[in-house]
Amino acid sequence: MTSEQDAHPEPVTVASFGSVGEAEVAQAKLRAYGIESAIVDNDGGGVIPVDGDGQIELEVRAADSASASDILHDTEP
Repeated sequence: MTSEQDAHPEPVTVASFGSVGEAEVAQAKLRAYGIESAIVDNDGGGVIPVDGDGQIELEVRAADSASASDILHDTEP
């Protein structure tokens, strides 16, 4: 791993959701705690989604992943 990669590690998926709306609510919750996140919509190239597939992922910086997971699962951050 180069120093550039060390400085910018890959984002970590902390939750998956069935809809963008659910992911946006979780993203707002993380933002309230000062954690930046990104919503990734893995729509499978336009394949018709099946309810509960969890195709929408919420990603955070690796350094924030433990805190974000605690916040989203209502445990002590």
